[in-house]
Amino acid sequence: MFDRLATSLRTPPSRAHFRPFLGETLWLVPLLLLLGAVGGLMHWRPLFDVTILKLAVVAIVVPALGEELLFRAALLPRPRPNAPLPRTAVALSALLFVAWHALQIFVFGPDWGRTVLDPWFLAAAAALGIACARVYWRTGSLWPSVGLHWLVVIGWKALLSGPSPWQAA
Repeated sequence: MFDRLATSLRTPPSRAHFRPFLGETLWLVPLLLLLGAVGGLMHWRPLFDVTILKLAVVAIVVPALGEELLFRAALLPRPRPNAPLPRTAVALSALLFVAWHALQIFVFGPDWGRTVLDPWFLAAAAALGIACARVYWRTGSLWPSVGLHWLVVIGWKALLSGPSPWQAA
């Protein structure tokens, strides 16, 4: 497993990785917007200030890199060129990713629990988990899935007034 983690980190993103990244983004973002709108999880309130800049720096490590290392590189088999998507492993990875988000109530408290226990949020987390797993599998590099995860988190918080566990929900 440690070799798989190291390989996923050492495989740099390339031009060839842009297409799988874009493909996942094109179905994921509209779905997340739909889930967020129907579930009342977002409101268009762009916020670009020093708080968002700080969050953007922190979010590249936690949650993006940390969660992608655990839920993609550690849990999925090593990606192989032209190998079929390991659907069972992807489903398990996404399920554990969703469970982790629900369990964050014990780390960040009941205010954050209102968000992470919301079924619409959990559905969005499942979609993100599947998209990140698919892009990781198709590229063999962890970095495109880290980028996708980071963009979703920052977009939700900077553009759509998404709550953060580091502030009141």
